[in-house]
Amino acid sequence: RSACATVAALLALFAAIPVNAADIALVGTWQLNLTKSHFSKGELPAKLVLTIEADGSDGIRYHSANMVAGKAGGAGWTAHFDGKGYPVTGTSDYDTVTVQKVDSHTFHLQMRKHGELTVDLTYTVAPDGKSLTRKGESHKAGQENHFDEWFDRQ
Repeated sequence: RSACATVAALLALFAAIPVNAADIALVGTWQLNLTKSHFSKGELPAKLVLTIEADGSDGIRYHSANMVAGKAGGAGWTAHFDGKGYPVTGTSDYDTVTVQKVDSHTFHLQMRKHGELTVDLTYTVAPDGKSLTRKGESHKAGQENHFDEWFDRQ
């Protein structure tokens, strides 16, 4: 009986330890590599930088800054890896994001607007941690766009 209590106490202790930035491969600053990236429709952004930070618990803070057709834009959010919807600011393309950690280097994200799926994508960090791919599709204004983006760690 005391062994079970000890194990339970240890599990509770480890569950309370905050997630460290080093534990999340996605954390970092990433710049779009235009020569390695592709959209099925439309042009790639002239510039796109992703800044991803650990939020001190089981999640991340995300900010994107882009330049598309001469206009600056971006989006921001904080979300946990629990698949629940979290609010997004800075864009009218979607209003919530869900994030799930598939494994230590792979993350599945979905963006929704008024509950309807608009972007479905997978982020994969290379084993050496130097690059990130973002693959998926978006559904906007009745058009589907498939994309395969490559980012370099800054």
